[in-house]
Amino acid sequence: MKIRNKFPPLSIHPTLWFSIIASILTGTLLEMMLIFSIVLIHELGHYLAAVHYGWKVRRIMLWMFGGVMETDEHVSKPLREECIITLAGPFQHVIIFILLISVQQLGWLNPSLLALGFQYNTTILLFNLLPIWPLDGGKLAFITLSTFLPFRKAHAYTIVASILFISIILIVLLTSFSFILSTVLLFAFILWENRLEWKQRFYVFMRFLLKRFETEQVTKKVFPLVVTSDMRLIDVFSKFHRQYRHDIFIKDDWHVMDEATCLHIYFKLKQHQATIKEVSQGTQK
Repeated sequence: MKIRNKFPPLSIHPTLWFSIIASILTGTLLEMMLIFSIVLIHELGHYLAAVHYGWKVRRIMLWMFGGVMETDEHVSKPLREECIITLAGPFQHVIIFILLISVQQLGWLNPSLLALGFQYNTTILLFNLLPIWPLDGGKLAFITLSTFLPFRKAHAYTIVASILFISIILIVLLTSFSFILSTVLLFAFILWENRLEWKQRFYVFMRFLLKRFETEQVTKKVFPLVVTSDMRLIDVFSKFHRQYRHDIFIKDDWHVMDEATCLHIYFKLKQHQATIKEVSQGTQK
């Protein structure tokens, strides 16, 4: 098997390219390579965990202080798996700390370079744990919300909270006399990414539904949904949780519909404006 089939494509985000060029011009290339190595090890943790669970990874995008492993599996896999894969990245920093301490004890590296290693490793770890999408902290917040809320609502709340948190950070940075321009630009860029994610939230929701339609729900957990007869299918789907399979009870006559039938009618038969009552009557004929 060719190597390119074993490993996903590796992409460098413009923010990282900018940092690399800036480091060359300012003579800090060694420090930049140290940051790049930490980020790469971080993403390797995500990737190895994803491979362990059999996830399909499309590519890994490396940022200045982190990265994004792009996969469509997260909308159809158990929350437990996604939580472990998300935590696998931050866990790599613990390993890096252990390696740095070992190297420090052996005296193999310059103390100033070791100090930078500790500083960058701590900074990147704390940065990635911020409750900001799509950082690991934001993903953990999404996973936590998905435990209690429907997918659509959990995703929306995550992005709103992320935008608010970034806005607060930017206000604090801009009102500080000692703010660093590169840090402001980084958070401004992430704010822009969250804005795009918010605009695409319906597409994300539809991708979630389509994945459920295409993938058989093998979970034994059943969460009954009680809906009114005049509710449209898309509004019924808005109540879907990730970790459950749903039986849909129509409140007026208490007829039961299963989610697979409703998804089939919506995606296969393209009855996008149908109400749950119309679907129920159609299946009873």
